[in-house]
Amino acid sequence: MHHTGSGAGPAGRRRPVEEEMAAALETWRRAGRLPYAPGAGLPGSRVLDSWHSVNGELVAFTLLAGEPRAQAGPFVSVRTAVTGDDLHGEVLNGLDEVIEDERDRLFELTGLDEGDGPRETCTSELTLLVDGVPVPARVRVEQPGADGEVELWAAQLTLRRSGRPMELTVTVRGLPVGEPPLVAADDLGPYLAGRERLLAETASGRSASAPAGEPVPSTAALGLSAHRQLALDGMERSRILAQQLSEGRTPRTPRRLRVREGGELWEEAVRQQMRLASEDRWEADESVTSMVNQLGWLAERADWAVGTEDGRQAVEETIRHTVFGSEVPSLRAQLAWRAVWSDPRHGREPGLAEWLAAWERWRRDRRRGARRDRGDITSQ
Repeated sequence: MHHTGSGAGPAGRRRPVEEEMAAALETWRRAGRLPYAPGAGLPGSRVLDSWHSVNGELVAFTLLAGEPRAQAGPFVSVRTAVTGDDLHGEVLNGLDEVIEDERDRLFELTGLDEGDGPRETCTSELTLLVDGVPVPARVRVEQPGADGEVELWAAQLTLRRSGRPMELTVTVRGLPVGEPPLVAADDLGPYLAGRERLLAETASGRSASAPAGEPVPSTAALGLSAHRQLALDGMERSRILAQQLSEGRTPRTPRRLRVREGGELWEEAVRQQMRLASEDRWEADESVTSMVNQLGWLAERADWAVGTEDGRQAVEETIRHTVFGSEVPSLRAQLAWRAVWSDPRHGREPGLAEWLAAWERWRRDRRRGARRDRGDITSQ
């Protein structure tokens, strides 16, 4: 379970997060360990970013220092995690995922999309200073991109100075590889105060950009553009995630698609559906969800579904059937999907096989029809 910050309590009283962190820090101190952070001298804020508990025991802290909103940094994140073979042990991401997590953090905080990896990298074994002692570390350096962004690097190392080993995961922007030195943090007060400031700034920014009152449909809502955009985004997302899995990579939605995963675009499609299909909100949301899922599954399972005329027509027919209930040429596939979607617990694999076969028959029929239209008698 990942914990997030609680709201401020009445003046003069300690807040729940402060109490939890004080207790957790004291437990760690009695066990002979402390979370780590960059040494003094780094300009900017100190922020408690996150903490992680397993079965009631806190097993990880992540502390930030520097300029959390600045692409150029300087910025340092240090995650201190208790590891081991029991159920409390942490499963750590590889350094390539650590780098992508940092790009996600900046994107979620500022909306800045640095693009998706992997990029040209250099991975090596170096030493980092921890409490003044050189410690061997695995280091991955991502080379700066063409847009002039600064070097981004990450490192992982193991400390064996207490009963359980601890893994430190360090992510750095705008500082040379190996800097800054790391030190044990025995006072979380500055990090808690920085967390409150960052949360307040983020909430204030969101409030300022949020429209007041009930959202007004755009002119695009008069047609089916939102359905179409959701469908195309979903198909591209499904294809990319499937490819990442086949390559043994952790599946991760490209940031350019995350912007449209929900929110205004989804709301627009639901409103289109409610108006054009005469459905209530729940029915419309379910219809849009079914449409996006069908086309996403089709993109994963049919190599013709993305970037071809057949794929474009499949999208258009699925939208028309979803919104108007039209008896489109792909009706058999639409009905087969409805059966799978309405009761996925019973016979899902046979149902999916029947659904995909219906799409393949539809595609063959389309091609035969196209040949007839061209007068290609010999190929009929």
